[in-house]
Amino acid sequence: MKQRYRYGLSGPGGVHLGPAGPVPPVVKALIIANIAVYVLQRLVGGNRLIDFFALYPADLVKNFQIWRLFTYQFLHGGVLHLLINMLMLWMFGSELEQRWGPRFFIRYYFLCGIGGGITYALVRFDSSMATVGASGAIYGVLMAYGMWFPNRIVLLAFLFPVRVRHVIVFLIVAELLQAMESTGEGIAYAAHLGGMAFGYVYLRWWSKGGLGLGAMPGWHDVKRAYYRWRFRRLQKKRFGNGPTLH
Repeated sequence: MKQRYRYGLSGPGGVHLGPAGPVPPVVKALIIANIAVYVLQRLVGGNRLIDFFALYPADLVKNFQIWRLFTYQFLHGGVLHLLINMLMLWMFGSELEQRWGPRFFIRYYFLCGIGGGITYALVRFDSSMATVGASGAIYGVLMAYGMWFPNRIVLLAFLFPVRVRHVIVFLIVAELLQAMESTGEGIAYAAHLGGMAFGYVYLRWWSKGGLGLGAMPGWHDVKRAYYRWRFRRLQKKRFGNGPTLH
């Protein structure tokens, strides 16, 4: 039976943020597993699980503790971190799993999560700070959704209708800019970009077997946005940035 999907405001009954039908099995299992692990973090003390299962780039590179590339995806730094990731998984992962089937979806999900971890470890190879969260996998899911449904309209902030392809380009540019400004603390932007990059390459390779993908904005769109940002930044350096705010 074909499943209907509704996004944004729909009718007087309220807000529909995801699939109208039941949550598919892999997405449901991932959400339950992530919530269960977070509850366990709270019960036994977050630091214990983080010490053993979070991604520490220095340990991964020097001690080859490769299991961390898998386990770090189930740990989260707070309730909001967990809720946002699970909401995105439900909203965008459900339709992908229905299209692809559970086997391919779970393989793709963990590939993006591992790819995000590898990317972050390569960029911050000497860091001894813990990295946690499913964001690398979630950003890979967002990339896949944009590739399969580039012209799908979503309501940005529940108000503004925007094509998914434009949302993805905005995310890529925003993550690139923030990654370049980042000191390595806080949000792991490199993991987000890595998840998207691994997902994009894998789906393009997979689609050579005859599976059609929607036309995503090309690399030149991203590059032009980056050069515009560089130009504005150079102008600020040349003519001054204005007062410093404290």
